[in-house]
Amino acid sequence: MKKLAKSILFCGVFGLTTGLTYSQTQSRGEVTDQEFIIRKDRVLTVPVQPRVYEKLPVLPQPKGLDDFNYSINRYPLSLQPLILETTPIQKPFRAPQLDLYPGFLRIGYGNFASPLLEARYMATAVDQVNYSLNLGHQSFGKGPVEGEESGEAHTTFGGDVSYFSELFEVFGGIDWHQDRYSFYGVDPINFENPDFEIPDNVLNSIFVKAGIRDIEKVGPFSYEGQISFRNFKDSYMVMENEIGIAATGKFRPNEDWTGQVGISYYSTNPEDLGYSKTRTYFAIRPEVVYKMGEFRFSAGLNLVSENDSIEGKSSDFRIFPNLKASYQFAEEFGFFGEFSGDVKRNTYFGFVSENPYLGPSEQLLNTIQNYKIEGGIEGQFQEAFHYRAAVNVSRYNNLSFFVNNYFVYPNASDSSRFTLVYDDKSTVFNINGELGFKFSDVYTLGTRLDLYQYDLSTQGEAWHKPTWEFRVNNQVTPIDGLLVQANLNFMGGLKARSANLNMGGTFENYQVEKLKTIADLQLKADYQITNRFAIFAEGNNILNGKNMRWLNYPVRGIQLIGGVSMKF
Repeated sequence: MKKLAKSILFCGVFGLTTGLTYSQTQSRGEVTDQEFIIRKDRVLTVPVQPRVYEKLPVLPQPKGLDDFNYSINRYPLSLQPLILETTPIQKPFRAPQLDLYPGFLRIGYGNFASPLLEARYMATAVDQVNYSLNLGHQSFGKGPVEGEESGEAHTTFGGDVSYFSELFEVFGGIDWHQDRYSFYGVDPINFENPDFEIPDNVLNSIFVKAGIRDIEKVGPFSYEGQISFRNFKDSYMVMENEIGIAATGKFRPNEDWTGQVGISYYSTNPEDLGYSKTRTYFAIRPEVVYKMGEFRFSAGLNLVSENDSIEGKSSDFRIFPNLKASYQFAEEFGFFGEFSGDVKRNTYFGFVSENPYLGPSEQLLNTIQNYKIEGGIEGQFQEAFHYRAAVNVSRYNNLSFFVNNYFVYPNASDSSRFTLVYDDKSTVFNINGELGFKFSDVYTLGTRLDLYQYDLSTQGEAWHKPTWEFRVNNQVTPIDGLLVQANLNFMGGLKARSANLNMGGTFENYQVEKLKTIADLQLKADYQITNRFAIFAEGNNILNGKNMRWLNYPVRGIQLIGGVSMKF
């Protein structure tokens, strides 16, 4: 650009000088011819010159990076060596106070001359050996009929012990139960006889168990095995010994698939009036479970062998499917279904636990559930309500019922004892529904409704089986330390078998007697005064209903009991 400017300036100066010189040679006023050429398309261009890049100057290296040389001079000093002494640090530390008390005692008393005692003691320290002991007693010196003639009593005592290693646990335990009942369900006319006495029946049972199981329950394999022995005896002719072996192994190859195999074997030796036999029961139950998200499916088999003597029985060995599936579409809705079958093992101890007024029976039989088909829905909403509804149909062989044992003694008839009867082929329809509600820790509600329909082949009615049940359970914690429970139970549609005496003192026929609907309201309250002491109060049959679960056996009226509990 500078060269271009110089060129233009030089041309301008040269032209001006030439003009001036030329004008000085011409005469003043003379006109000469001149020619001017104007070019419009002329473009002045300047050649492209390269940009000059200059390198950055090299900075001098700092002197701090140079090597340094030091000279060390030694100055020996005569000093004593330093001696360090270790002393413990007094750190203030307070262990957290936990409500762990090894002992618990509960004492109470109520009407019907009913003392109550509960005692438990267990080890709370973390150790390889753990144990617990328990003792319980509750009796009713007076009952609903003739006071002391219809009392009952219950006493239990037992303990458990476990030994823990790094991989497994060895456990064992023993339980002793004694229950005393009075056969007060007899003809009221007999009470007018001054020499009449209501017989009592004392039931004694001892149960002993020992086994082993692994501690890690989430590993690829887990197991549990147990061997048990039970001895049962009443005040009359009934005696039953039972030996049982049960084991379960679970496999977890991955998170989606799991499998298990259960094996059980039981041998019982019941003896009754005119009945004595050795009964065996052996079952293998393999099962595989698959999970994928909210979908769950399980498939298995129930292989059962039992030696009960039944007319027309083709084989002692039976195979039943065990299929279950469920899918939760959302938190609010899901469905489930089941198709299965099994053999329900029945023992005299199991029957008398359901009906303590059981008398002599001709035979004990297991109940065969040929199939069970069930389907339903379930879910929860608003994180407070949950519901469940289902319909199922079951087909049974040898479904058991209790009926009054009407036979004639030398002097009087005995209608106070029950006996077992079986229906050959039974179909049971059941519709059930559950609804629950939980509001924080203050209030909890649970309800369940069951509707039953029985289709029987040999029995006239489903003796002492309900056609509907409704239960409501409430739990309230209004203030800190106070717990209140209110439970309401309804049971209806019960039918019993009664009979009439003819002039000869024998029974002519049987009649169906409908029992009243059972309505039982229970109230319980516990108040924790301190961490160690509390008071409680309980009330049963608050509505004072004339409830009768078994024919001729009315229950006690309003029953109240209160007491204190203590931890030590």
